[in-house]
Amino acid sequence: PMKAHALSSVWLSAQDWHARFGHPASQVVQHILASNKIVSSSRSLANVRHACQQGKAHQLPFPRSSSVSSFPLELVFLDVWGPAKTSSSGFQYYVSFIDDYSKFVWIYLLKRKCDVFDVFHDFLAHVECLLSRKIFCVQSDWGGEYEKLSNTFFRQLGIMHHVSCPHTHQQNGSYELKNLHIVDMGLSLLSHASMPLRF
Repeated sequence: PMKAHALSSVWLSAQDWHARFGHPASQVVQHILASNKIVSSSRSLANVRHACQQGKAHQLPFPRSSSVSSFPLELVFLDVWGPAKTSSSGFQYYVSFIDDYSKFVWIYLLKRKCDVFDVFHDFLAHVECLLSRKIFCVQSDWGGEYEKLSNTFFRQLGIMHHVSCPHTHQQNGSYELKNLHIVDMGLSLLSHASMPLRF
């Protein structure tokens, strides 16, 4: 005689299938369920599981900065861009100074990266006279072009120097985005004027 068997089944939710498939993108889960005619108790993947986010993250979350400049020259971002194709005047680089308070930008053209040291003196004299205020803090990415702009140099001028962490677009975003804007604008102006790139 055969023994009696009782079978039961449970309908899995789309989130359960998402976990069983190894946490793929939601479109992949929906495609697999639809193409194999698998009925799930819920088709929603709105609540992404913590394990999925944690396992796919390439870096820890970056805390949102709460620092806000209260006056001009409290924080000035300094960045050198280049090299580009040498211009008709011999320039290949530029250095931008961005005031964090006003977002105003000063640009100085450079023939060599090492010229940033002399240009900084010109910028310092110009803005401190213009605004009747001393620069409080400068932030840079501490590239090789700043070799002469050492912490000792800034201390002698009474300026704090902050260095952004390498490969952190969150800290370098202000001047990286500004560089993109400056280059795009320059190329657009050249194109509109039908001028070759050497200008």
